[in-house]
Amino acid sequence: MSLIQIIIILAVLSVWWRLFSRLRAQEIKRSEFWEWLLLWLVIGVVGLEPKIASYMADVVGVGRGSDLIIYLSILLVFYLLFKIFVRLEKFDKNLTKVVRAIAIQTTNKPNNKDQL
Repeated sequence: MSLIQIIIILAVLSVWWRLFSRLRAQEIKRSEFWEWLLLWLVIGVVGLEPKIASYMADVVGVGRGSDLIIYLSILLVFYLLFKIFVRLEKFDKNLTKVVRAIAIQTTNKPNNKDQL
């Protein structure tokens, strides 16, 4: 086993431990937990047996296994950026609703400057 394989396995185990602790603390949903667990399982398997990536690269018509991993990583990063963008847009809309509601409530109250 090479040094990089040991590093990958330690990283995968570390992420799994963090996933389990976040699930126990109910910081992530079960579906998110299983998605991340599966992703890191695949990373661990490919880290232990790199020939799998080369085989999959041949199947899809990519030259090398490392190229396939890079292409898939870029796709994953863009997907995650899209999810973050959607979540931020939703957060922005909800924040706007709350601010509007507070503004309406404060403008509808009688002016109590004498009580300050």
